[in-house]
Amino acid sequence: MPINTARLKTFAQNTRAKLVSLITTKLHYLLTADNAELRGWENEIKRLRQEIDRRGETNVVEEVAYTWFNRVMALRYMDAKEFNSPMIVTPGEGQTRPQILEDAMAGIFDDSLKLTPEVKLLEGAALYRRLLIAVCQKNYETMPFLFEHLSDYTELLLPDDLLSEQSFVTDIRKGMSVEDCQNVEIMGWLYQFYITDRKNEAERNKWRRGGLNSEEQAAATQLFTPHWIVRYMVENSLGRIWMALHPESRLIEEMPYYIAQVEGQIDAIPNDIKSASDIRFLDPCMGSGHILVYAFDLFAKMYEEEGKEKKEIPTLILQNNLFGIDIDPRCYQLASFALTMKARDYYRRYLRNPVGPNVIALQSIDHETIASTGSWPAKSLVWQMEHLDTIGSLLKITPEESNAISVEEGIFGTQQKLMKTQAEYLSRSYHCVVTNPPYLGKGKGDSLKSYIEIQYPNTKGDCMATFMERSIDFCAHGGKIGMINQDSWMFTVTYEDFRKNLLSSDIHIDSLIHLGPHAFAEIGGEKVKSATFVLGKHLSDVKGLYISVFDTRNSIEKEKLAKEAITNHDCNWAFIVSQNSFHSIDGQPISFWGTEAIYETFSRNRPLSAVASPCVGLQTADNGRFLRSWFEVAYRKIGIGCKSIAASVASGKKFFPYNKGGSPRRWYGNQELVINWENDGSEIRSFKGAVIRNPSFYFKECISWGLISGPKFRYFPEGFLFDVQGMSCFYEDKEQLNREIAWQNTKVFNQVSKIISPAGHIQIGEIAKMPCCDNSPDGIERIGEDCIAISKKDWDAHETSWDFQTNELVRIGMEKDLDSLHSILAYYKREWEEKFFQLHDNEEELNRRFIGIYGLQDELTPDVPLEEVTILQKEEKNIVDGELVWNDSAIIKQFLSYLVGCFMGRYSIERPGLVIANQGQHPEDLDFVPKVIPIDDDGIIPIIEEADFFADDMTQRVEAAVESLYGKEKKEDNLRVIRNAIGMDLRKYFFDKFYADHLSTYSVKGAKRPIYWLFTSKMGDKRKKGYFKALVYMHRMEEDTLSKLHADYALPYLQKLQRQLNEVESELSRDDLSNRKAMVTMSDNLRAKIREVREFVDELAKMASHRQTIDLDDGVAVNYPKFYPLLEPVKFPKPSDEE
Repeated sequence: MPINTARLKTFAQNTRAKLVSLITTKLHYLLTADNAELRGWENEIKRLRQEIDRRGETNVVEEVAYTWFNRVMALRYMDAKEFNSPMIVTPGEGQTRPQILEDAMAGIFDDSLKLTPEVKLLEGAALYRRLLIAVCQKNYETMPFLFEHLSDYTELLLPDDLLSEQSFVTDIRKGMSVEDCQNVEIMGWLYQFYITDRKNEAERNKWRRGGLNSEEQAAATQLFTPHWIVRYMVENSLGRIWMALHPESRLIEEMPYYIAQVEGQIDAIPNDIKSASDIRFLDPCMGSGHILVYAFDLFAKMYEEEGKEKKEIPTLILQNNLFGIDIDPRCYQLASFALTMKARDYYRRYLRNPVGPNVIALQSIDHETIASTGSWPAKSLVWQMEHLDTIGSLLKITPEESNAISVEEGIFGTQQKLMKTQAEYLSRSYHCVVTNPPYLGKGKGDSLKSYIEIQYPNTKGDCMATFMERSIDFCAHGGKIGMINQDSWMFTVTYEDFRKNLLSSDIHIDSLIHLGPHAFAEIGGEKVKSATFVLGKHLSDVKGLYISVFDTRNSIEKEKLAKEAITNHDCNWAFIVSQNSFHSIDGQPISFWGTEAIYETFSRNRPLSAVASPCVGLQTADNGRFLRSWFEVAYRKIGIGCKSIAASVASGKKFFPYNKGGSPRRWYGNQELVINWENDGSEIRSFKGAVIRNPSFYFKECISWGLISGPKFRYFPEGFLFDVQGMSCFYEDKEQLNREIAWQNTKVFNQVSKIISPAGHIQIGEIAKMPCCDNSPDGIERIGEDCIAISKKDWDAHETSWDFQTNELVRIGMEKDLDSLHSILAYYKREWEEKFFQLHDNEEELNRRFIGIYGLQDELTPDVPLEEVTILQKEEKNIVDGELVWNDSAIIKQFLSYLVGCFMGRYSIERPGLVIANQGQHPEDLDFVPKVIPIDDDGIIPIIEEADFFADDMTQRVEAAVESLYGKEKKEDNLRVIRNAIGMDLRKYFFDKFYADHLSTYSVKGAKRPIYWLFTSKMGDKRKKGYFKALVYMHRMEEDTLSKLHADYALPYLQKLQRQLNEVESELSRDDLSNRKAMVTMSDNLRAKIREVREFVDELAKMASHRQTIDLDDGVAVNYPKFYPLLEPVKFPKPSDEE
């Protein structure tokens, strides 16, 4: 039965929090109390103070909390497995208190607990406390790794409440069901969940200078391996060796994930293996021992086949076969316990004469001790044992060095013995090396980082790949390596040299399962993509079995499909491939699914690097400082269309267009950001941490794509700088550029790109190896140009483009001389549906032509799903059952947003493009007077629920604009079209919904950057209603804007409310009032409104007196909060370097 991990996670985290709280409280009591109860414990309390001074209170509390959690967890496990008699934390049948306490209360004591007569006279909680401590002391004899004597203050800090329903003991008993405890894996799961907070903190600290320390590193890399993957790795490493040694063995019937030899595979047998006792099995990153525990099961069956007696098998396995290494002392405890319990489960009398498992938590050795063990050359890696707690099993120690370590009696003796023992583990060779290594790219501590860079330069990108190299080193010739890893080693440029060495060495890929994302049920998202594999350390030119479950998004389904492919090699996700075929592509990606036709695209074309310059861009080191959305700064300060660095300097502009990847869009677009590159980026160039790359390509036209959004290619004209996330390719020949973008946006190229980057995250080194378009059909340049033109029209049809001219409904109405919004909408849909399907047809035609050239008709179809056509991405349309369905609401809301822009002066019916978009511009400074839709005098427009308070509130302005645009006769019909589209009354929409839509429109990569700011009497208080609201255009904000808002809008609104209240109060004074109840309600509502608005007016008056100004250069995120609490709150998260 599978373990309920969700319930375990909640229980472990809650119990940890409770224990930490209880122990902290008791610690403070011990340090401050002075009473008879604590007399005799002075030395222990003194030691406690010393430990707090040395390590800090938090660390002491965490250690003690985990010690008691771990001990009681182990005792509960043993109770549930019926290994304890009597049970220690579990009541017997019909009992309410732990069985050991019930027995003791009945006068039944275990003499081996060595309880004093005084203790036996205790009752209840006091007696149970002594019993629990005595059991822990007794278990030290058989399990010193878990019940070790840490310090006497550990016992002092044991919480007092051990028996109530609220005690942590009860929590553990209830949290660990008998069913879950039938699987020793529960210990590993509970540890992973227990340290969740430590893991999260370590993740945050990865970016800290100097990286993670040993404890943080251990926490950050904890990840429990799914059991079926453990079985696959162990059965195809240890199981394969056994089956090669004993082909007739029936062990194969016990191994459902075992892969039979394919097409002539013959497994080598290490020369020194004659029987089961000769096989050495290592997990160099053992964690809680999950892999070792399953290997125990297979070894037990092997010994049974050899005829060994049941009672001797556990000892044989633990003494001869299983070895584990980690840097986390807690993992050492858990792995030792898990193996001991496995042995006890196998042979019930095992604990009468147990042996210590061959597992170890590596500890650093001080410099003096290392020096005392021998004369080591300065460059000897033995000196790196000073950093063993972070380097861990990556440290390479030769057998000669291990043998040369001298151990003496004296002050260094204990440490010398430890050093030699650790060296023996690290220098020994093993026949099976199976592990789930730590995934650690960012965050390596300084000592680990420098060690890896020197010793493992080909895999320094991430520890998971470094452990591949180390595991191969650990493995004896003829042995097997099993591992689950991130799949980046298979494809990325970072590991290209490693792949070349691997594929040209004596390593054979026996089998590989490409898991992709979601292999670990507890890890969501697409970031962690995995592969599990088994390597043979022997030369072989035969094929291996490769299985792809990459596209399956469910961990359970992945197992099901993998298991099917293991037994049925004819399924279409199983591939029998010779690894020699990987040599045919530059970079040697492990692209096992590629067909001959796909590989032919590489052989028939030059690499893209032959015709283009793929470049990675700059990193600002502080995007919040240097990047802006173009619409939040003064337009006159933006240099658009500069053709060179010299031209940018000559322009005198401060901001320039910036390509940072962005949303998954083809052909054209994602032109939203600008960068402070004033005077050739002088400020960024001098900013610490900024990285300037490839400046010779700045401002040149290119084809670009996003690292995160994947292989969707778009054209960028001259005038842009580009980011590390805005991958770009530059061409000398414009015709070549047009040809390449047409090729790169086809299904054929997408399929080809997966050979090098199956996840679609294509980096510069990878795109350089992609085939260019040497073999191209005629006329594709024209089709590509047409696609770019359509996509550009779509991009520029929205007001978040700097080339936006006017709203599409306004344009169509004027061009067609239409006065009905209903008719205009119909024209809009026809026109844009034609563009949409023209783009769709163009993309399918490109697919058709390239599929034909490369003979891929059996593998690909030219069809493009409508969902993949990347225009009309502003919610104007939906695809429902393969049909284009228009969203009138989004189209009309864009129209309303444009009208607001006209009121504010940003746009005008009479003049296309931007009108007022700079600080200090005023309507009276314009060289024309907008008449169709007049510009508001001060850029302040009230938004209120009442229809008769202001003659120029937002709703009345929109109604007047509709009449001015389309005539009085059609006014009501057109307003009805608007109401029907948005699904509500116009006034209600502006009062309740408009600002949320504005925030959505004016956001880039989720970062909200509103240009119209909503002042509201709600003042950030969710309990308030926000009766008064006013929209202010940020580009027109001046030092007297708040004074105008106060004097001309907020205060008059308050006064009108007060007059209304006076009238109602006057009515209520009449004795003959018939609707008194309604009038009382009205009076109460008005009083509530007045109370809220008066608070706003007072705060507004106070802030207006400060004459607050803004600098548009600082952007919205800096300027907006200056006006809190008057503004509607907007979250401005710190800008990320990711897309």
